[in-house]
Amino acid sequence: MSGVYESDRKPSPCDHMALARSIRIEMTALMASEKVVPKKHRLLLSVPTIATARELVNNVETAEAFYPSTAHGVLWRKHYLTLAIANCYQLTQDLQVVKDLGLPVNLNRYEKIAGMLGKELDTLTSRKRNTKLTGSAGIDERIAKLRYDLAELEEIASDLPVP
Repeated sequence: MSGVYESDRKPSPCDHMALARSIRIEMTALMASEKVVPKKHRLLLSVPTIATARELVNNVETAEAFYPSTAHGVLWRKHYLTLAIANCYQLTQDLQVVKDLGLPVNLNRYEKIAGMLGKELDTLTSRKRNTKLTGSAGIDERIAKLRYDLAELEEIASDLPVP
């Protein structure tokens, strides 16, 4: 045990990654169940839904690969967090389609995954909103680095053939 009271615990920065993996596992188990999606509908409904759950995990992990110490890192992290948020909405829509098709579904099976998706959406939205440029480099150092990067890009562009 950590010795920290439960009321004093703060969310871990990696909670959203573990939750995304749990969503993928739960979604795979749910969509593979004969009681949720009959076999004749599985190719049309389950396969894309499971692929979206996989994509959610990939986008969350890719977002974490970009450390926000540069403007580039901040932009890409926010980009992949936006894609992960969109994946959560897509999964919600996929579950709604299964329900709307009138298939004999026990809606109690959806409660756990719906709660997980809601929590993941809140966490990812908060994470995206709070992604800020970090680092100890001053403004002058950052401007100098950006000028250096721009010079490199201009050199590369000068080597390209003109269309």
